Amino acid sequence: MIPDALLLRLAASFAAGFVIVALVTTLADMFGEGPAGFLGGLPSTGAVSFFSIGLTESPSAAVQATTLFPLGFAVTCAFLLFYTVPQTPRFWTRMAVALCLWFPAVLGVAVWGPDDFVLSCTLAIVLAVGVFVTRTRVPTRRAGLVATKPSMTGALLRGTLGGSVVIVVVVVSMLGGPLVGGVFAAAPAIWSSSLYVTNRAQGLEFSRSLTSTFMQTGILTTIPYSVAARYLFEASGVWLGTLLAYVAISPLAYLAWRLANPRTAARKVNENPSSRDPGPDPDRYGRQSVSVCSDPSIDQMFGSTRNGLASAKPRVPATKPDNVR
Repeated sequence: MIPDALLLRLAASFAAGFVIVALVTTLADMFGEGPAGFLGGLPSTGAVSFFSIGLTESPSAAVQATTLFPLGFAVTCAFLLFYTVPQTPRFWTRMAVALCLWFPAVLGVAVWGPDDFVLSCTLAIVLAVGVFVTRTRVPTRRAGLVATKPSMTGALLRGTLGGSVVIVVVVVSMLGGPLVGGVFAAAPAIWSSSLYVTNRAQGLEFSRSLTSTFMQTGILTTIPYSVAARYLFEASGVWLGTLLAYVAISPLAYLAWRLANPRTAARKVNENPSSRDPGPDPDRYGRQSVSVCSDPSIDQMFGSTRNGLASAKPRVPATKPDNVR
């Protein structure tokens, strides 16, 4: 591989990691885990790896790299589960457990994985869905957003961290060749960087809550992207094939967005009591309606305020003075 091609591949990898991690963590600070988890689950490291392999080597090499990618990605979904399960308040303990369990598993895929792409996809779907179902059964506490002030310096530092981690993954994938490189293209470079940054900014529970949306969006979009790239790179080339692959998964990306976004809305309503229905508006005299029912479920059905009885004053009927006829 010529130096210019190597430099181009590393620069593209760093840029992708920089932009995605900076955006994911900023969205997490501003809007919660729904939008951030959606963006972080979209094809990123794998897409950049396929593109750079096809551009610097050949489209056939990129197609070969997709063979074991789905199964490697399913193992990376297990990385998120390994991070979520341990009952410890320490971030680095969780991350160490997840990486120590993930690395032997993905190494086994690289060494003993099937050479058949259809079999790889089938095993990947079964494993990824099983991991996701298991993840949904792991209880996580919904953590509220910590007010943070966006800063350019913070975004640059976060992006630099993400880009550096992606470069390390790309270098490892280059050393192993296209087939092994396809497995390590599914490494959790974006996810691990995002979990670290959100843990620092929003806390451990918030970073744990991101894992579900990461996994859900990734299953719906990243595995189908590898399928589309495999068949489009040979027919359309690297540039057009990458664009068409993203277009092909756009309906699934929209579905992933709809599944992730209501979750964030529900979390905001549950954590912010002031955002719930405050009851009917005051009338023209500024009086608020008062609930006279002791059953809170009925109060909620009719929109009555729960504190109305405590704050309301008895209404006294107006009387005429005695000297007025």
